[in-house]
Amino acid sequence: MLGCSSSSSLFGLSYPLKDTFLLYKKVTEQYENPEILRIVRSLIPQGIVLRTTTTTTTKHNWNLVPLLRWFKNDFMEWTPKDPVCEMCVNRTDGQSKVIEGCSNNRSVAAAAAPIMQVKKIIIGNSWKMRKLELFICNSCKHEYAFPRYGEILKIAKTKTGRCSEWSMLFGAMLSSLGIKTRIVHDFLDHCWNEAMISYPEGEQWVHVDSTLDYPISLNHPYHYEENWAKEYEYVLAFTADTVEDVTQTYTLKWDSIQQRRLKKKKATDFSRLIHQYNNEDIFIVSRASSV
Repeated sequence: MLGCSSSSSLFGLSYPLKDTFLLYKKVTEQYENPEILRIVRSLIPQGIVLRTTTTTTTKHNWNLVPLLRWFKNDFMEWTPKDPVCEMCVNRTDGQSKVIEGCSNNRSVAAAAAPIMQVKKIIIGNSWKMRKLELFICNSCKHEYAFPRYGEILKIAKTKTGRCSEWSMLFGAMLSSLGIKTRIVHDFLDHCWNEAMISYPEGEQWVHVDSTLDYPISLNHPYHYEENWAKEYEYVLAFTADTVEDVTQTYTLKWDSIQQRRLKKKKATDFSRLIHQYNNEDIFIVSRASSV
């Protein structure tokens, strides 16, 4: 299953839930930065831009399918939690070239390469670098570092990550095209985007998950509950200024979720942080501590 755990403190604070709220505030604030959006827009091929954007006489309509397919298949790479050792892959692939009759297939070499083990996880002291995951190969002792960035342009440069990096950057790409977007987090192990789409009956937020294959990646809000056995307590959607409880959008089991909320003390924490986020009561102070 795809994952982006929120269980550890992002900024070395004692309140990881508040850290997560602050992270998404900082990320979505970048969606309003003209220079960041200009750079992100330049990364999208013009043909994809033209196929994504169509204009009517009164408002914009958006065809997100070309952008979703390009982003997943041609631009981003997935960083697994158990990566194979690239040094061993390259060594095996190189050896296959000099063996007569041996297939020069990188996928075969990757399948034979050892899985790297987690050596250390270093928690960052800023939303800009949430943490650093260090892996080591027990076979050749090669080490690999995976930085978990919160800065859009850093993610755009590395072009790799898990669902958090994918959703952060894809949201910026949507914003660069003038498409209103927000980040959705399920506080279990996954996050995705929503985009504001125009319909004859009006505008509405639509589920968009760039980590999934189309058509599941677009407007399939019950996919996680039905196929990943999700048991939500809270699903929240973040913009720079507001956070909204959108749990009911992603569930057909609302009564069960309400029962789960009643059994846990987190309901009070979530309600308080949502109020504070929307009123900026504490996040102004928190910004100074996160630098």
